[in-house]
Amino acid sequence: MKRKGEDLNKDAIPSLFSNEAEKAILGLALTNPELVFDRIRERIAADDFYVPSHRKLFNALCEMHSKNIPIDLTTVHQYLIDRHLEEEIGGAVLLADLVASFATHLNLESYIKILKDKSILRKLHQVALNIVQSISEISHSVTQVLDQAEKEIFAITDLTVSRSTVKASIEIEKAIELIDCFHKRKGRLFGIPTGFYELDQITTGWQNGDMIVLAARPGVGKTALGLTFACRALKERYDQDKDLWIKPGYAVGFFSLEMTAVQIMLRLLASIGSESLQKIRRGELEPKSLENLKKIADDAKEWPFYIDDSTDLTIHQLRAKARRMKKQFGVDLIIIDYLQLLHSDSEQARENRQVEISEISRGIKALAKELNIPIIVLAQLNRRMEEGKSEPALHHLRESGAIEQDADVVLLLHRLENDPETDHSKIPYILHVAKQRNGPTDKIPIFFNAPYTRFEDPLKHETDYPPF
Repeated sequence: MKRKGEDLNKDAIPSLFSNEAEKAILGLALTNPELVFDRIRERIAADDFYVPSHRKLFNALCEMHSKNIPIDLTTVHQYLIDRHLEEEIGGAVLLADLVASFATHLNLESYIKILKDKSILRKLHQVALNIVQSISEISHSVTQVLDQAEKEIFAITDLTVSRSTVKASIEIEKAIELIDCFHKRKGRLFGIPTGFYELDQITTGWQNGDMIVLAARPGVGKTALGLTFACRALKERYDQDKDLWIKPGYAVGFFSLEMTAVQIMLRLLASIGSESLQKIRRGELEPKSLENLKKIADDAKEWPFYIDDSTDLTIHQLRAKARRMKKQFGVDLIIIDYLQLLHSDSEQARENRQVEISEISRGIKALAKELNIPIIVLAQLNRRMEEGKSEPALHHLRESGAIEQDADVVLLLHRLENDPETDHSKIPYILHVAKQRNGPTDKIPIFFNAPYTRFEDPLKHETDYPPF
């Protein structure tokens, strides 16, 4: 028995649509929107659905997603009622049926492929009918029939090809604009400041579309340096129109797969407030120090800093969350702590860890290009570095050479032995720019201020660090 709003064309060829695939995709969109909706919307259009009620429901879901309205059975049902679409689509009965489906997000790509294939076949079927009609109507003009057939078939073929080819003349204009921009900002950073003078000179700041890998052995200070980078970006941003550095700074998204959001903020407050993290944890702060932290905390409420402390994320989930973070908060920089804690849900990845890391690495690089922002991803070095007591090198990147290939910049963090005559609170490190796709490599000395869990520039104290 057909539900209201699900009247199929009685002349439809069954092989040209898949009711089951359409229901599977809509069911997942209803039950797992955070996980799958960005992937679905990226690949599917409303007219890919054959069943009219499915097509209308998909349009409604897209509207809700665009307006940041939470998607679940109750909110969608009310959304349809408010717009007098409930009876037209099939109401609560259809929604309940979709939610109760046995579809799994692990097979989402298969469902999408079935849906797209059927959609293309329907379009081809319609074109074939149009060609037959053209032959009967204008059989005297073979050239005209061929031209029309070729035009319609090419339009369908074009749907299956990603639009990545651009004319050089368009990109040349963009390149000239970029050169002009470089010239106007002579002597100043073009990217997001790193917080370290020499590193800024080498990289000219973090660049849009770049994947930056910061690698070190466990316990060396990857998270502390990642947060130091975040602090500098949050401090202030360059306003090109005013030619000034203004507050608040760049919006930063931070994915912490190992520490909670509260732990991250505790570290950040200690670092910015120059207060001992150990004293904070022990409750040994002086009243003056406590007031200082509370004042900084009040200021921090205005920071454009967004933390996601979800654990056990897949690369697809992270990409979806990052897209939403970019859309909702306009983040200018994303930091991921750390790469090896992510995993992939593909069949190949389950059998081979190197394949899995390769998929994750490619996914992060593609995300940086898609969002057009720099993404700093923390990563672990393997144990071979410790065995030889040597400085870290690119081949020490743990589990996959794909990380080195995908990254635009690779930074290797290495702790040096302390000089007995130096201040033991400031531990000497080397930050090795081991790879830079568009610039030189070098080794930069930096300090780790242990009590405040922050890294500092030896050329100038971080709190006095100039905009350029």
